[in-house]
Amino acid sequence: MEAASTLPFESAAPGRATRFIRWLGSPSVVLFLALFASQAGVLVLSPVLGDVAEDFHVSISIAGQLPIVAAPLAAFIALFVARSLGRFELRQLLAVGLSLLGFGSLASAAAPTFSTLALAQIPVWAGVAILMSTGVSAAAKWTAEGERTRVVAHALAGPPAAWIVGMPLIGLAGEASWRLAFLVLPVPAALLAGLALAARPPDRVSEASGPLPLAALLRRQSVRRWTLAELLANSAWAGTLVFSGALLTEVHGTSSLATGVSLALVAIAYLLGNMWSGRRDPRRVRDSMLKWTAAAGVGVGLLWAVTPDLFTTLVLFSLAAFAAAARTVSGTAYGFEVSREHRAAVGAIRTATSQIGYLIGSLAGGVALAVGGFDALALAYGGLFLAALAPYVCLRRECRLRGSLLAAEA
Repeated sequence: MEAASTLPFESAAPGRATRFIRWLGSPSVVLFLALFASQAGVLVLSPVLGDVAEDFHVSISIAGQLPIVAAPLAAFIALFVARSLGRFELRQLLAVGLSLLGFGSLASAAAPTFSTLALAQIPVWAGVAILMSTGVSAAAKWTAEGERTRVVAHALAGPPAAWIVGMPLIGLAGEASWRLAFLVLPVPAALLAGLALAARPPDRVSEASGPLPLAALLRRQSVRRWTLAELLANSAWAGTLVFSGALLTEVHGTSSLATGVSLALVAIAYLLGNMWSGRRDPRRVRDSMLKWTAAAGVGVGLLWAVTPDLFTTLVLFSLAAFAAAARTVSGTAYGFEVSREHRAAVGAIRTATSQIGYLIGSLAGGVALAVGGFDALALAYGGLFLAALAPYVCLRRECRLRGSLLAAEA
């Protein structure tokens, strides 16, 4: 009788465990945590950039160039990953990305010189490239048509969630040492994402169907226009993130902790924009992308140009973040639309433009900051966002008569 009385508990426990494992290994959870970890690797420098510059006796504009070596390499890695999607399981590629991220974060924390810190960023950015490229591609391969935009929104919620959770932690750690900032978030995030990845079942055969024809895909005018627009928009937002911490610490005099908390509040606005955009009509992603690109350009321009006090800066930053997030979700969904039967390539293209965007954004911001101070960043980054609209401008009569770029080029 005693043995029999334990049977219901014993049968219920495996059921709950099975449901938890299925939930943990679901596309939304795995991709959310993978992209959370990817952003955890690159957001570390924002609130402590001034401390890094002071410790290594370099200017803030020079310290902002830390991605200059790693970002181009990461772009090439993203394209290589695209060629590897047909030869390796998506889970395997994500595991490699998480491993590189963890190793690079540990090496960055121990870097004795500015040069070695720059070198330590290479595995971090390589891991980020693999996670972003594979993660966005997995959102297309692991989901059905009707739920794709929702899963993309869930996955892309990972980066702002990393800011919300990580910025206060990094700011608090930065009060003691900027080196701790590399340890309090990226490493635990990589381990947690690895745990979820282990719960993911093996990929189906159809999810590993051969290398992606990127060259052929980029011969489509619609894809080329989308790629150029993504590059310009990503450059604007990446540069804004790189120098955002310096804006708060140098212009408004905030501490590392206050900077981290402030950026976490901005990330909440970004997350809200992400969630809002994920619920919009998937049939109107192009119109939504163009609208929010323009809004992000205006918001970012005002952010750098209007800085009377910390409150105004945070309000403008939050509005710009909301617009940038809505633009990112709708832009990714539009990439799936124009790529049609090769949707998995969107992850590689989008990641490559993101990584090159960090390079362009850092360079443009460094030059603008050296020439005209923070005010010049309004022209640099606001202008890049507005320039992202140019690839979609068509003055020909046949373009005006048709309602969408895709229909005009189909």
